[in-house]
Amino acid sequence: MCMITDGQQVLVQNRKSEKWPGVTFPGGHVERGESIISSVIREVKEETGLTVFNLELCGIQNWTDPTDHYRYLVFCYKTSHFSGVLQSSDEGEVFWIDRADLKNVQLADGFEAMLEIFEQPQLTENFFWFEDGEWKVENR
Repeated sequence: MCMITDGQQVLVQNRKSEKWPGVTFPGGHVERGESIISSVIREVKEETGLTVFNLELCGIQNWTDPTDHYRYLVFCYKTSHFSGVLQSSDEGEVFWIDRADLKNVQLADGFEAMLEIFEQPQLTENFFWFEDGEWKVENR
């Protein structure tokens, strides 16, 4: 996942996915034989039309899904370096928004906690687990 900034604005995607709908930053999965950074660059290009570079790793959000028992890791990168023409994809509409206005849109579930990783240099990991019928979180 990548937070792309341009001054006070951030690029967001309103995801169409039934599994994780809502506003978030562009990103996706890692292909076999692909590095994490290469996957971020590829996913951003596929979902936004932009080519990003000079990526900075901010931290990780991770959890184990209580239904499929898979461990999910989201590597959170940010950059203000990009080229290309903005273009939405089948994944969802992409648009620029003032960072302060993110509180006024329907964020994807759990994305608000993930934002902290991008914005607080001392926070490098959010670990979520499901216990006693509710999600719990440890921030480090």
